Amino acid sequence: MNESASFVRPKITVSQAVVWFLAVIAIFVMAKTDAADLLPRVAAISALAVALFATRLLPEVVTALGCFLSFIAIGAAPNEVIFSGFSSGGFWLLFAGLVIGTAITTTGLGMQVALRIFQHTGNSYIRVALLLALSGLGLGVLVPATIPRIIIMVPIALSLAKTMGYDIGSRGHVGLTMTAAVATNLPTFGILTGNLPTIIHLGAFETLYGVRTSYTDYFVEQAPINCLRFLALLAVMLPFAPPRSQRLSELEDPTPFTSVQKFLFIMICVAILFWVTDSWHGISPAWIALSLAAVLTVPAFGILDDKVMKTQIDVSPAFFLAAVFAISAVAQHTGLSTTIAEQLIPLLQLGQGSDLRDLYAVAGLSSFLSHFTTAPAAPAILAPLAGAMATETGWTIETISMTQILGISTPILPHQAPPLIISMALAQIPIAALLRVCAGLAVTVAFVGIPLTFVWWNYLGLFG
Repeated sequence: MNESASFVRPKITVSQAVVWFLAVIAIFVMAKTDAADLLPRVAAISALAVALFATRLLPEVVTALGCFLSFIAIGAAPNEVIFSGFSSGGFWLLFAGLVIGTAITTTGLGMQVALRIFQHTGNSYIRVALLLALSGLGLGVLVPATIPRIIIMVPIALSLAKTMGYDIGSRGHVGLTMTAAVATNLPTFGILTGNLPTIIHLGAFETLYGVRTSYTDYFVEQAPINCLRFLALLAVMLPFAPPRSQRLSELEDPTPFTSVQKFLFIMICVAILFWVTDSWHGISPAWIALSLAAVLTVPAFGILDDKVMKTQIDVSPAFFLAAVFAISAVAQHTGLSTTIAEQLIPLLQLGQGSDLRDLYAVAGLSSFLSHFTTAPAAPAILAPLAGAMATETGWTIETISMTQILGISTPILPHQAPPLIISMALAQIPIAALLRVCAGLAVTVAFVGIPLTFVWWNYLGLFG
C-alpha cells in the first residue's frame, strides 16, 4: 500500500479551531504580560475555560480543575475567592439535585408519575411536550427559584421519555428533557419571584437607587418578551417529535405506590412547601434541598443504599458549576468585569441614536457580561453601571433595570444559566443540542423580542 495513501488528515472542527486559537492567545498573554498585571492573565484563563466548557473538547472536570490551578498559579485571588463556588447555594443545590433526581429514578417514583401522565397524553410527543412546558411555566408561579423546579421537572421528563420508549440520547429523549428544562427556566423570567438572578438584580437596584418594582409592574413590562420565548420554545421543540415508538406494547399499567415511593413523594411535597413559603421563613432553597438529600441518603429509609455516592451519582457537574462561579468571583475580585464594562460603555455611544438602538446596546452588553459572570452574578456588575447608563440615555433607572434583565435572561451559551447545567447533568442532555436551542431563542429575542418590547414599552411610556 502506498504509504502516503494510508495517511488520513485529521479533521478539525470550527469549535476545536477556536479553542486552540484561544489557547495560543492565553499562552502568549501569559508570556508577554508582567506577572503583577493580573487582568490580562485572568481574562485569558477565563476566556479559554469558557470556550472549553462551551465546546466540551475536554471533560468538564478537567477544565474545572485546570481553571482552579491556573488561578492559583498566577495568584489571581485568595483561595477563599477561587473556591467560593463550593460554599455557594448554587453548588449545593446542584449536589442535592443530583441526589434527589437519582432517588426519583431509582425508586421508580418518576416512572410511576410518568405512567399516570401517559394515561392522559398517550403516545403523543406533542401532548407530552406541551404538558411539560406548561407545567414548568406554572411551577414558576409557586416555587421562587429555578433549580428546585428543575430538580422536580427534569427527572419526570426523563421518566416520560423512557416510558415512551426513547433511549438516552435519542431525538425523543433530548426533545422532552430539553423542553422541560428550558420551559422551567427562561419563560419564567416574566415572574418577579421566578428566578434568582431577577431577585438579586431588583434587590441591588433597591439598595443602590431606592427603586422598588412591584410584582404586577414587573410582569406587565416583561410579559411580552417572555410569552414570545415560550411560544418560540414550543415552535422549536414541538416539531422535534421523533417517529412513533415501537415499544409501547411492553408498558405495564401503573401500580400502586410502594411505601418507599410514598415516603419519597411526601418528602418532596414537604420540600416544595418550604420552597413556596421561602419569603416567609427565609431558609435558602439550597439548604432545603440539601436537607432533603441528607434524609434520602439515610440507608434505614430504604431509598438510596450506602454505596450510592460511589456507584450512581456523578459529582463532576458540581465541579463544573464551582469553576463557573470561580471565574465570576475572580473577575469581580480583580476588577476585570468592571474594567470591561467601563471600557465598553463609551463604545456603546448611548443617547446618540434612537431609543431602539439604545435598547439593543444596553441589553446586548448585559447579555455579554452575564456570560462572563453567569446570570446570578451579573447584577453585581450591571447594577452599579445603571446610573451612568440612565444619564447617557435619558431613561429612568427603572427602565435601565428592566432592559438589563432582558440581557440577563437571554443565554446564548448554556453555562450562563446554572439551571441548564443542572439539567444537562440530571438528564444527560447533549450540550450541542442545548446550544442550538439557546442560540435559536436568543436570535428570536434579538430580531423579534426586542422590537416587540420596544413597541410595548413605548406604549407604557417607559422611554419618556
